[in-house]
Amino acid sequence: MRSRAVRPLAPLCLAVLLAAPAQDAHAGPKRYLVFPFENLSSEPSLSWLGEALAMSLEDRLELLGMRTVGRTERLDALEDLSLPAGVPLTLATTTRVAVRTRAVRLVMGSFDYHAEDGVMVKAWLLDLEGLRQIWRGGRSGSLANIFTLMDPLVVEAAAADGERVSPRGAESLAGLEEPPLPLYEILVRSLSEEESEQRLGALAKGLTMDPRSLPLMRALVFANADAGRVEEAISKVRAIPQEKVARDWRLHLLEARLLLAEGDVAGALEAASRSIVAGESADAHLLMARLLSMRGEADRALAELELAEGLDPEHPEISGLRSMGAPASR
Repeated sequence: MRSRAVRPLAPLCLAVLLAAPAQDAHAGPKRYLVFPFENLSSEPSLSWLGEALAMSLEDRLELLGMRTVGRTERLDALEDLSLPAGVPLTLATTTRVAVRTRAVRLVMGSFDYHAEDGVMVKAWLLDLEGLRQIWRGGRSGSLANIFTLMDPLVVEAAAADGERVSPRGAESLAGLEEPPLPLYEILVRSLSEEESEQRLGALAKGLTMDPRSLPLMRALVFANADAGRVEEAISKVRAIPQEKVARDWRLHLLEARLLLAEGDVAGALEAASRSIVAGESADAHLLMARLLSMRGEADRALAELELAEGLDPEHPEISGLRSMGAPASR
């Protein structure tokens, strides 16, 4: 997994961004692209907080029914665009990353920390379709509560999004499970490890500090999957109490893909169904289409494909599956 110290777009560019050409009209749930927050403090050792803020915001947006571009997808897009590590994001590159990830809303921000004053977080929520700024603001507080400082942005984003896949309200944010800052630092630094063995070892070490940490358990599942350890990843995901992951559609979807890789089509169908119940996504419906096609259920497969198209008409897999007639390829 790659690590990039990419700086977000500077506030002075916001007016220019709002004058940029509009994207085509978007159908289905809007996709949100959250960039790591810029560290404006005099403490370079706190730079990991920028990635942590982005990850926390993605979780919060997802909880209220908005669909985000995942961290891996964001990093893949940056790599595809040949952006070297540490390069500042310009207006042009920001727009290109959004287009590449099919995002129509952008979140960017910065944070500053002083031991005597606490932390100040500033953020901007931009709509690329309507070429407007939905939210801009800053909040100060203690470093320990840094992630909750952006809850007004999440609530405002939900209020301004009529295409959310879930009607959950602001009260849901209070139940979001997040690790304390020391564990979050371990999580971010672990994910930044270039080598899979080092990443897995760092995550496992973090779990010895808190064996019940859902974010660390979830990250360990994905890290095992990325390393090609299918059986280990399945074992890890099944070790997580179901009540902890009931709303985690991405984790259920990963389990479905892992079970398919093991040849367990029935198990994969069950996991994909759980993913859809947890939170509808085009990816889950596309996987259901493949699985049903493999079972010879062409009509149901086509129905799933149409549901996926309704959620994400520009998904790169849809046209290929359409052209095949029966989406049976893995």
